[in-house]
Amino acid sequence: MEPNSVYRVRPRGQKFLWRHRVLGLSGLAAAGCVLLVRALGGLQLSELAAFDHLLQLRPSEPADDRIVLVGFSEKDFQTLRSAQISDQILADVLTQIKAQKPRVIGLDLYRNLPTQPGNAALLNVFRTTPNLIGIAKIVGSDDGKDVAGHPILLETDRIAASDVIPDVDGRVRRGLLFTNNGPSPIEGLGLRVALEYLAKLGITPEESSDNLLRIRSARFVQFSKNDGGYVNADDGGYQVLVNPRGRRDPFRTVSVEEVLNRTLPLTTFRDRIVFVGNISAGDSDMFFMSYSSETGSTPVPVSGMELHATLTSQILSAVLNRRPLLQVAPKWVEWSLIILLAYVSAWIGTRRLSHLYKITLTLALMGGVVLICSLALNLGWWLPVVPMSLAIVIAGATMMTFEAQQLTILSNQDPLTLLANRRMFDETLYREWYRSLRSQTPLGLILCDVDYFKSYNDTYGHSKGDHCLRAVASVLKRSVKRPTDLAARYGGEEFVILLPNTDSHGALRVAKLIQLEMQALQIDHSGSRVSPFVTLSLGIASIVPSTDVMTELLIDVADAGLYEAKRKGRNQVVLKLP
Repeated sequence: MEPNSVYRVRPRGQKFLWRHRVLGLSGLAAAGCVLLVRALGGLQLSELAAFDHLLQLRPSEPADDRIVLVGFSEKDFQTLRSAQISDQILADVLTQIKAQKPRVIGLDLYRNLPTQPGNAALLNVFRTTPNLIGIAKIVGSDDGKDVAGHPILLETDRIAASDVIPDVDGRVRRGLLFTNNGPSPIEGLGLRVALEYLAKLGITPEESSDNLLRIRSARFVQFSKNDGGYVNADDGGYQVLVNPRGRRDPFRTVSVEEVLNRTLPLTTFRDRIVFVGNISAGDSDMFFMSYSSETGSTPVPVSGMELHATLTSQILSAVLNRRPLLQVAPKWVEWSLIILLAYVSAWIGTRRLSHLYKITLTLALMGGVVLICSLALNLGWWLPVVPMSLAIVIAGATMMTFEAQQLTILSNQDPLTLLANRRMFDETLYREWYRSLRSQTPLGLILCDVDYFKSYNDTYGHSKGDHCLRAVASVLKRSVKRPTDLAARYGGEEFVILLPNTDSHGALRVAKLIQLEMQALQIDHSGSRVSPFVTLSLGIASIVPSTDVMTELLIDVADAGLYEAKRKGRNQVVLKLP
């Protein structure tokens, strides 16, 4: 009778399929774990930080010559002997700038209330400067945190939103193109100034069927709450990812003192965009960007004016210079990359290589991922570098751990019967002997031998003999019920069962169960002298260990029982006492 096929050695094709099934499951498990943690927001901060570092690795771009910043610095306030910017001072600054005929002036200062002296002079400047755009704080109108724009600028539709949207870590990586508050959208200051500049070149936004802002060939993809490394971010209004120029000084900045003293060349502001704002350290309109920590470990904030100028520069560069806009890959692409890299890392873990070489290959794969993500960001694509790297680490570590466990199992397992081998039995016997010695509990042992096995091999061949041994092994596996019991191949056609905390009567019951199970298989054995089927002879011993005896005594007593079972005619169970 053929033994159950589950005990047969897997063919080569089945081994291949089994190995790749394990590899695929390991890769999917690692990728699934990463995707789950990412979906729950566990990787958001690390992804945003990695995004900042990749931006900082990009080559620096030259300053945008189309934009000039006029900032009220701490030194200017000291010179003016005032902590406030009066309407008169602001009017004088704007008049000097206006005299050089800039294309657009962006005023990043709230002037909804008079700041005497000089309110009349400022009102006159507002009325006579059609290319001046002021600001109002729009977001937060429902809870009273808005700041109204100046009435004159409101009447002439020269107000833009000054709102800035910080991320969970306080840094600004998104720019607001326009809000959705109120009956009609209001452009952000960066977009409004850019549109005014482009309008004088005859360039205006185009009609779009997909509700996206399009200007010439530039397509401004609207930010969604789960784009890139974000999880449930605020995506109100029309936002885009900010793509800074990569310098600490991306724009020329001049002081108010230089403007008022007329020490600047007469072409400083001509045909340019001029932003006017407060850049003093004590101003609340200061923010951190992706490049804010580039110069050292202490983050350096930038003014809100520079944030708006950055967005303006981004829009103009995309429209006029075809500079890439930042965008993210579709989610299915990100998931596919994470799963693919997890699979590749798991595959590396299955190679027959040293652990050092596997670790080197895994690190090289991670380095390649970082390099590709860095190059992709230069082209305007934000790829999930942290989830991909984490998937590589988890999949590689999981597979290498699995392979190490498999090697441990193989080193302790008999390859033919899949029972424990002699080495595993010796180690377990030693361990259980001293455990029983401490607890003074009996340790049982059964030695069994296949009767007339040489004759079986001679009659049916070695292949059938291997099947017979695997069938015997299946009987032994089924007969030991407790996790602490151990069935092992002792050598050749001999097997051994170790039974911790088992006296002689308990060991005898197990041996008789084995004999009954073996008889039930009815494996033909025409060469046997005691039965037409394969039978077993079993020797049993049980000892309470003591300090004056060694483990060999237990084996010797069971072996004596096995010898007596064979002498009595085989197919016997003999209990031997020490």
